[in-house]
Amino acid sequence: MFHLYFPRFTEAAFRASAVSATTAVAASVTIAHRMMLMSDPTAWTAGTHREALRMVSEKLDAITEGSLEAAAEAGRLALRGATGALTSDDVAHGLLAIGVAATKPAVRAARANATRLSRR
Repeated sequence: MFHLYFPRFTEAAFRASAVSATTAVAASVTIAHRMMLMSDPTAWTAGTHREALRMVSEKLDAITEGSLEAAAEAGRLALRGATGALTSDDVAHGLLAIGVAATKPAVRAARANATRLSRR
């Protein structure tokens, strides 16, 4: 009989890939809306200027928050390694958790922007 081995982090990896796909859609919606807003610099309004500033500042916020969250996850993984109870599955799951933590603020911002800009 054929037996498949699915490590315990497989479900988390599938969830991370689904989040990645939905974030790609949200980011493309956001980019499309912002390109339409900013395609004609002569028609810029105060709202367009605010959107341009928001576009930059939210990326800086997401980078800062994501790096702090990733560092916290890396610390958790290092602490588990220091106890000596770390398996190869734990390493894979920990690395995936670091990646998810690093991207969580950007995912949240992309979804919020797509929703906000789609309402206009």
